[in-house]
Amino acid sequence: GVCVLGTEVLLDTRRSTPSGAASFEVHATPAVTVHVVHSPATKPTTDARWPLDPDIEVVVTVDVTSRAVDDNQVKISYLDGEGRELAVAWLYLTCVEVSLDVDWSRSGRVKSKGKDKVTRADPPPASSWNVSGRDGGLGGVNCDRDSPGAGGTDSGQADVRTPADLQDMSVMLLRTQGPSAIFAEYQVVLHVPERDADKVRVFHAARGAALPLYKPVLGPDQLSYVLEHAGHGDSTFYVEGLAFPDRGFSGLVSFSASLLELPHMPPSVFRDEERAAGSMFWGLPAAPPAAPVPPCPPSIKQGSDSNEAFLEGLRALLRKANCKLTVCSEQDTRSDRWIQDELEFGYVEAPHKTFPVVFDSPRNRGLKDFAFKKILGPDFGYVTREPPGKSVTSLDSFGNLDVSPPVTVRGKEYPLGRILIGSPLPW
Repeated sequence: GVCVLGTEVLLDTRRSTPSGAASFEVHATPAVTVHVVHSPATKPTTDARWPLDPDIEVVVTVDVTSRAVDDNQVKISYLDGEGRELAVAWLYLTCVEVSLDVDWSRSGRVKSKGKDKVTRADPPPASSWNVSGRDGGLGGVNCDRDSPGAGGTDSGQADVRTPADLQDMSVMLLRTQGPSAIFAEYQVVLHVPERDADKVRVFHAARGAALPLYKPVLGPDQLSYVLEHAGHGDSTFYVEGLAFPDRGFSGLVSFSASLLELPHMPPSVFRDEERAAGSMFWGLPAAPPAAPVPPCPPSIKQGSDSNEAFLEGLRALLRKANCKLTVCSEQDTRSDRWIQDELEFGYVEAPHKTFPVVFDSPRNRGLKDFAFKKILGPDFGYVTREPPGKSVTSLDSFGNLDVSPPVTVRGKEYPLGRILIGSPLPW
């Protein structure tokens, strides 16, 4: 048989029991650990013989990856009432490693847990997933534009065009180790559920290429991928987020790796699953630190008031803060002075990468194309949402949308603030 590092193998001791047997003994080679599961009332005899009780189970685990086929053995000796050996059953086991890992600790590094993964608690359901805790890997949505000449965001391109593009993705490792003869008879298949396929894209870093080559292997058009050259250690994958959490999407995406026996698939011999989350869009609070809304030029007035005095004061403040000031030109704004209604600023955050994101309102007046044309770029993301219908109300103007500073309400802390939504009504 074939077993996977870190998994338990239940032995069917009854199938081989000869007539007249009253007890059995279990012995194994050094890499195999034998567990005899029994009720408190069932005890072995002094010489480690176990009665043939139907409630007794024998479970074995293998602690190291095999170097050769069948290099682990388990021997079961069946004994009669006098302790004489009636028959012997042998199990030959080959242990392979199949381990799918993301950055569970959110340290910015991925470590293959191997046999220790069995000790980790199962991931919680999506409804209880805690973005600030340690429930899964955290990745970002690749909504900036690092690729020169790209028409939109990098997530709209089904390829990797620059090394900077990789920095906006999260690493996932698939480790497969064991005798090559085993992986000639078994396949390792990476899979993403159909419900998640349009929320993520996965690239495989090809081995042995003269130039770096990143092959798209999972995503909107591909649900599974058969790993080539299985059994040779770590295979590196880059996970690209395509969608923010939204109505109908919690932000969680599941990946699984299965060991399948050829040529009759399924059933699978083993399945390992990982859960990762696309980063939220975090809004910046309306109070300090202030959202970086670019101001209008002095020529654009609100009523009879000029913007000039405000701009002069802002310049003085930013000189002290050593910050750059960008003033939107009248040509860029198309004389639309309500910049705060058109844009909301926030950021996406992953352990290895954080960058700002502009949220473009569906209000779409004079500033309709401003965010896409003037703000989207390297390490500056872009996202927009359109209402389900064609009508846009005043609540779609982001002057009615803000985020409070960190606040405590009725004893509950909101360290990232609370979303504030205005009202079109007069009270």
